[in-house]
Amino acid sequence: MTKVKSRRDLEAIGNDDYVPIEGWQYDQMYGAMRPVDAIASEMELRWGVGRLETLVTPETAAKFESARAKLDVAIFNKDPELVTQRAGVMVRGWKALEAEALRLGHKPAPPELWYAKAPEEYGLDEMQFVIAKDNSAATLAQTDLPVYTVTEVARIIRLWRSQSDVSKVKNIFAGAEVVRMDGDLIDDKEIPF
Repeated sequence: MTKVKSRRDLEAIGNDDYVPIEGWQYDQMYGAMRPVDAIASEMELRWGVGRLETLVTPETAAKFESARAKLDVAIFNKDPELVTQRAGVMVRGWKALEAEALRLGHKPAPPELWYAKAPEEYGLDEMQFVIAKDNSAATLAQTDLPVYTVTEVARIIRLWRSQSDVSKVKNIFAGAEVVRMDGDLIDDKEIPF
C-alpha cells in the first residue's frame, strides 16, 4: 500500500503509475498554477474560449502552444521548479497573445457576452457555450458555439429545479454549490437502501 504523504496523496489509490511526492511540492506546483489559471480564465472570459489563440500570427500561436505543452510535461513529471518556471512563461504568453491580437486590430468580446465552459467531468464531455445578456447581444456573438440568453438560462434553471430537489437544498443550506450531477433528473426511482 502507498504511504500517504500529503492530503492530495489520496489520488494515488488505484493509480498504478503514481509517484508520491512531498506535500510542499504539491503546494508549490498548485501555487505556481494559480496565476496561470486566473489569467487563462480572465482571457477566455474577455475573448472567448479558444478564440484568442486564433487571432494572432501562426508563429505566436505556435510558441504559445509549445509553452503550454512544456508546462503540461513539467506537471506530468511532477517537477515543482520547472512548473514554476513554465507557469511564468504561460502568464507572459497570455499577455503576449492579447497584446498581439489588439495590435492586429481585434477586439475582445463585448461585455454583454460571457463565454462559458462546463469542464469534462463525471463521464460528460466538456461543453462550451456563450451566455448573452439579451437577444440583441446574442447577435454580437459571431461564433459557432451555442448562444443562450440570460432569459433562456433562467428558463432552463427553472425547469431543472422543478425536476430536482436542488432548490430545496439551496434554500436550506445557504451558499451550497452544485458540483456534480448524476443520473436522470426526471427518473423517480426508489432510494436503493
